[in-house]
Amino acid sequence: MNIPTRQPVIADETHLPFQIIQGSSVDSYQEKVVYTYGDSPEDWRKAIGNYILFQFGVYDDPRSTPPISLDESGIRYFERQLKLAGLEDPNRAPIKRILDIGCGWGYILKYLAERFPECQRLDGVNVSRRQLDYCAKFHAEQGLSERINLYLCNAKDVELLPDYDEPYDLVIIRGVISHFPDELYENTMRSLLPRVREGGVVVISDNLYNTPPQDYKPDTPDDVDRLACKHRKTPEYFRDVLEQSGFTTHDMRVLPSNIDVARWLMDSKANVENKELFPNGVTGALEELRVLAENWSVALLKNKVSTYSVIVKR
Repeated sequence: MNIPTRQPVIADETHLPFQIIQGSSVDSYQEKVVYTYGDSPEDWRKAIGNYILFQFGVYDDPRSTPPISLDESGIRYFERQLKLAGLEDPNRAPIKRILDIGCGWGYILKYLAERFPECQRLDGVNVSRRQLDYCAKFHAEQGLSERINLYLCNAKDVELLPDYDEPYDLVIIRGVISHFPDELYENTMRSLLPRVREGGVVVISDNLYNTPPQDYKPDTPDDVDRLACKHRKTPEYFRDVLEQSGFTTHDMRVLPSNIDVARWLMDSKANVENKELFPNGVTGALEELRVLAENWSVALLKNKVSTYSVIVKR
């Protein structure tokens, strides 16, 4: 096993519910991402659902009964990705270690811990202290603190996570790479490859541009870097980086459909504009979400952008 020669800085801050891992360089865009997720988790819950899943959803699952909530559509989308990844196969290999890069508010880690009870080690990586604090409390309430480890760590430094000789069987990267400058994306995938076991699966969901990013113009003029998503990528570039890093593409498709993503966005926009939920209105990232929902919904209907489900294997 080729263990990295450079050592992480693991900060000694007492009483933190997560470990801090800092590589030798700092990502200059990280603070914008931290700002994006700095609002109250309870406000985010009111805006996008109790599970606080921020990667859209599917509305055609036969198990779903209308009216379909943001939570229901979101988890059905993730379940569909797991099926595409072959993880519903009764003869699949056991899952012993899981990594969630950009673990958000922690619901997916909780779901995976329950879905794969044989897995006693799940690691969550995030750059937002506020989200990690929420994750730690949430996982403790679920009795999962012994199985779930949290790290304040930039994605480019995943090679520095502990126990290099115990590779990951499953890696989740959903709604995260939109926040990455291209160089960070490329470095992260190169760093991730040796941490994934042979045959291991990486489940990705992200928003890509079906038109050249430099030519993309929203219908409503808007020069704000909303929700830290200014680093636009095409499906071709996205796939090339994965394959040049050493991964093999198992499945790549538009999922959820553009119509479903627009529906999710407009439902969240309606929540943000609901005076009972937000009597004083919203500011910051939630206001960015409100404006982005409208611009993106138009772009989706014109097929300028799509959300893609990508399954790769080592």
